[in-house]
Amino acid sequence: MTEPSHTPQNSTGDTIPARVQFIPILKSDLISALSDSGIAREQLGDFTTLCAFLGSYFHHDFYDELTELKEVYAWFSPSGPRPQRREPPGAEEAFATLSDTLKSVMARANFVELAAADVTHLAGEHPLLDVKTRTPMEIYESIRIFVRGTHTEVVAQKSALGFKAQAVPLESFDDVVIFVRFKQKGAAKQKRLALRRPRDLPGGAQPGSVLIKSFRNISRLELPMLLPDVQVVMSRKDAFLLGGPALLGGIPIALNILPALSVVLVVIGAYLGFAGQVTQDKLTKAVAALSVIVGAGLFMFRQYSNYSFRKLKYQKRIADNIYFKNVNNDAGVFETLIGSAEEQEVKEVILAYHALLTGGPAHAGELDERIEAWLKANFASDIDFEVADALEKLEGLGFLASKDGKITAVPLNEALTRLDTLWDRLYDFKHKPSDSVAA
Repeated sequence: MTEPSHTPQNSTGDTIPARVQFIPILKSDLISALSDSGIAREQLGDFTTLCAFLGSYFHHDFYDELTELKEVYAWFSPSGPRPQRREPPGAEEAFATLSDTLKSVMARANFVELAAADVTHLAGEHPLLDVKTRTPMEIYESIRIFVRGTHTEVVAQKSALGFKAQAVPLESFDDVVIFVRFKQKGAAKQKRLALRRPRDLPGGAQPGSVLIKSFRNISRLELPMLLPDVQVVMSRKDAFLLGGPALLGGIPIALNILPALSVVLVVIGAYLGFAGQVTQDKLTKAVAALSVIVGAGLFMFRQYSNYSFRKLKYQKRIADNIYFKNVNNDAGVFETLIGSAEEQEVKEVILAYHALLTGGPAHAGELDERIEAWLKANFASDIDFEVADALEKLEGLGFLASKDGKITAVPLNEALTRLDTLWDRLYDFKHKPSDSVAA
């Protein structure tokens, strides 16, 4: 059984649009297509050099954020060693820095944060096709989920009896990043929550630690499965398949087990000399009674084994599904995010510069339409291009000029010269000569 359709929203409560700002095209493929579109043969070398140079420049631009994320997160790693420093930073201040820096990087990588209502919706039990899970919200202090790109997948869902499969459309995200902080000891005590001991938290995590994971190609119904320590619970179908036979088979066993117990107790009492004598008839009844008791025990063990096997099968299905969709974990997520943000920035700048260089001067709106039309024609991608962000970066690089009241781009050789100057300024270190010791 699937849940009703639900439209995801970002952290401000706005509906996430179907047209995304993320550019899902390899940078090398994009540069190759741009080189074949309006660039003169004698300028191909300069254009390729400019694209490579821009990649290096933006890589350096993100270095400080990557370093800060790694250093701050070291104090919140769920199971990793803490930094060897005498005085740790204030926990809340460090957590605020980690959250703000991560949010900035996610925005530059074109991720959108889900609204609090969508995150709250993950609590409770969730039927995911034929698997039902429960999210242990009581062990989390805060949950933030970032998504990028949406598409629809069609999966086959079996009927209740398993004879026929039905095609079910699922709303899915291209990329998902979860940011979970476990409850701290003090907070759990104040709210009287039964927080587990540190060694009992998922993966041996410490209270107050932060878990970060990134995934690829996740449907909305799978979001509860991404959170740590998600539990498999019995669905209605499982309850019927396991509880029905147990109820039907248990009634006659329950009706016979009390008389059987009384017979066994009488025989035991006779053997111990408390009362009565052990006759052949009583002994035969005692053996039959023991057979009933053993049969009842075997029946209960069989039903429990069936339940445990079914639960283990579902747990394995969840683990296998997440295993193949997991991209990175904890500090490694920062490398992935920073790399993605760098590539997005470079692609936006290259697209905007190329559109101005080959298409001539344009207003911002015209440029936006020009780029989106080119992407649709060359890659069949309906993308909501961030023209304002791209123009701001081009302005900072010094690649823009004005002509007849419209925005235009400086020539390729001039753009390379300006970028070379910016790069030189990054490492413009002048050592002041020290006074001679002899003097």
